[in-house]
Amino acid sequence: MNNEQKGFIAAVIAYSLWGIFPIYWKFLSHVNSFEIVFHRVLWSFLFLNIILFFSKQIKGTFTYLKNTEYLKYFFLTSLLIGSNWFLYIWAVNTDKILETSLGYYMAPLFNVVFAKLFLKERMRRGQIVAFVSVLCAILNMLFGLNHFPWIALTLAITFSLYGLLRKKGKLGSLQGLFIETFLIGIPSLAVIVILMVVNKGSFLSVDIKTDLLLIFSGPMTAIPLIAFAYGARKLKFITMGIIQYLAPTIAFLVGVFLYNEPFSIKHLITFFFIWTAITIYIIDAYILYKHKQES
Repeated sequence: MNNEQKGFIAAVIAYSLWGIFPIYWKFLSHVNSFEIVFHRVLWSFLFLNIILFFSKQIKGTFTYLKNTEYLKYFFLTSLLIGSNWFLYIWAVNTDKILETSLGYYMAPLFNVVFAKLFLKERMRRGQIVAFVSVLCAILNMLFGLNHFPWIALTLAITFSLYGLLRKKGKLGSLQGLFIETFLIGIPSLAVIVILMVVNKGSFLSVDIKTDLLLIFSGPMTAIPLIAFAYGARKLKFITMGIIQYLAPTIAFLVGVFLYNEPFSIKHLITFFFIWTAITIYIIDAYILYKHKQES
């Protein structure tokens, strides 16, 4: 098996795990979403300590904490990813998996828009058409379903802004997440302890299953990132760009077929516009890739 094949398998594992995440969070539906996020931050930080220690990156990562320029970005990214995690977990546990899927389908297209707005990158014709199709999906939800897709839009926007700032941070995915969980890890630990003291928390007070699920939310966060980082190093950018849609597709299937969330013809029209946008986006990216290969 060559490096590209290994990278492909790693990327598929990463995005598949992200796609089935709703099943994991559903097992914690009896726990407050804020508390789940606090535990996810804390146990992710502790697990990343172990990973970076054995990979001999822990010392180098801590040096970035002395750089105020890096901390400025990572403070903002920690707030963005924390809010994204909270909304995602809350949405999953209130039977809105389809809207989370919609949000993560839209995120790459918002990346293009934010690159245009903040980095002054030019939007290609195919990207513009794809984004217009996304707007049609939003309008269909607004007028066809009488529902403003605020969950999907918030997830897409926070995740896209997160990616934009992480690009400026210039750190690997694991090292960056380590710093982010470090910055919000102490407040998270404080809240967890307070909840336990006042008997309002779920950790060590419900059952061993709940405790283990909260603890393993750390590895469940880090393991897909490890696989993603490996895959990203081995695969072409265009390949990773296509595989990324595996996660929201699996989440979509989980929401419709496993948890029986409402999916009418009007919902289908919304997703048709989204899938059309994604198809145009991928074709446009492939044409650009081939053009660069030939020049």
